Formats: sequence, structure tokens, C-alpha cells
Amino acid sequence: MNFLKKWNTYQKERFPVLIYGLYIFCIVFAVFCFSSYMVPIAAETFLEETNVNTLLPVKFEYEYLKLIPMFIFAFLQFLMVRIVDEFKDYEEDSKYRPYRPVPRGLVTLKELKTLFIICGVIQFAVSFAYNPDGLILLIGFWLFFALFSQDFFIKKFLDKHILITVLIDELLVAFLALYLSSFVGFVPVKFLWPILLATYIVSWIVEIARKVRCKEDEEEGVKTYTAVFGIPKATGILIILETTLMLLQIYILGTAHLSWIVALYVLTNIINLLFINFNGSLK
Repeated sequence: MNFLKKWNTYQKERFPVLIYGLYIFCIVFAVFCFSSYMVPIAAETFLEETNVNTLLPVKFEYEYLKLIPMFIFAFLQFLMVRIVDEFKDYEEDSKYRPYRPVPRGLVTLKELKTLFIICGVIQFAVSFAYNPDGLILLIGFWLFFALFSQDFFIKKFLDKHILITVLIDELLVAFLALYLSSFVGFVPVKFLWPILLATYIVSWIVEIARKVRCKEDEEEGVKTYTAVFGIPKATGILIILETTLMLLQIYILGTAHLSWIVALYVLTNIINLLFINFNGSLK
């Protein structure tokens, strides 16, 4: 199998570029818009708190070209998380899921390690070129990612507590959102907390939803939320998270978009309830 065909097969099976790309862009765009909106507010608040008088209003122009380096960095980060998971899951995949690309020999861990290093180098180059003021924040983010890669040195504990695992792991996305905001400008966390919390909850929802399965799709050795809690409870967790996200969206956007927010929430949970109704026999 030639080089391009091999990696194309890998991305189709383990990291679908179009699907993940759309999801990642939504996160990046949300962080960009919210941070851009908050930059002048943060600046005006700073001037007021420091008693600095200015006759000119604080202005800020949306620099949409910043979306490009922000997206590149975020896309590479999600790819690096996938690579880390390949290393973490190698023994388990070899035993229970030998059909996956790494256990069956399509790509090797050595090749993935090389790809990981390339991603890191590109991330640093993008950050150095387009966000040099955020390099200290980048180092902090990478330190957290290093701990994430080692399961925070409590792997045995996390293996026994699946909800605590996702609670801690998805903090990576919130920290990623915080770093991405620095591409736009300096905004204190006290102004950014709504978008950081929103990205955190969304990442929770995505992580849990992809591991909610009907009974016939469960696999031996795969710890899904439905296998651990059963379909009603696992889907109930999703509903709680989606309700929290809806309330946060209303807080961020106000009532101007209330009809769309509520409509999407109702549609999503109709699907959830139908899923429970048709598959709720799994205990």
C-alpha cells in the first residue's frame, strides 16, 4: 500500500478529517468571536480600574485571518490527542480490536511518533509566528497535555472511574480554548469563563455521545458509557449536559437566539428519548 493510500485509510478509520475539521472549526470560530467581543470590554474595564483617563473609545477590529493559525493549531492538537490514544490503547486494541489500523499493521507506533513530533514543531512555528506573546501560555498548555498523555500518573484510578476520567481529560479542551483566545488578544479569564465552560461541556457531550451505543454495537473489552451505566443512565447524563449547555448558551447569547437554542435542544433530546425507548433494555 502506497504512502498516501495508507494515511488516507488511517484518517478515514481513526481521524476523519472532514468530520473532525468541522467540529474543530466550530470551537475555533466560537472562541474567536467571543474573545474578539471581549477584548475591548476587557480593555475598557482595565482603564477604569486603573483610573486611566482616555478621550478615545477602545476600538477593536475583527481580524478573521487569525482563524487560520488558530485552526491549524487546534486541528494538530486534536490529531496529537488521537496519536496519544493510539499509544495508550495499543495493548487493549491488540487484544480486543485487532482490526484497527495500528494493531493490524497499517501504520506503526514509530510512524505515529514521528507524526506527533512534526505536529508539535508546526504548532510551535505557528505560535511563534502569529502569537509570540502567548508562548508562555503555550508552555503551560503543553505541560498539561504532557500530564494528560500520562493519565496524570493515576491511570489505575482513572480506569475504575470513567466519569472522573472524562471530567479531567476534557479540561484539555478548555485549556486549548484559553490558549486559542490569546491569538486574538489578552483577555483575563474572568471575561472568558463562559466560552471556556461552553467548550468544556461540548467536549464532554462529544466524548460521551461517541461512547453511547445500542446493545448490538457493544464490543468486548470496550468500556463504553452504556456498558458501564446502561442506556437510560448514560443517555440521562447526556441530557443533563445538554440542558446545562442550553442554559449557558442563553446566558451568553441572551434571548435574541432563544428560539433556535430551544429548538435544537428539544430536537436533540427527542432523539435521546427515542434512543432510550428503543434500546433501554440494556442494564
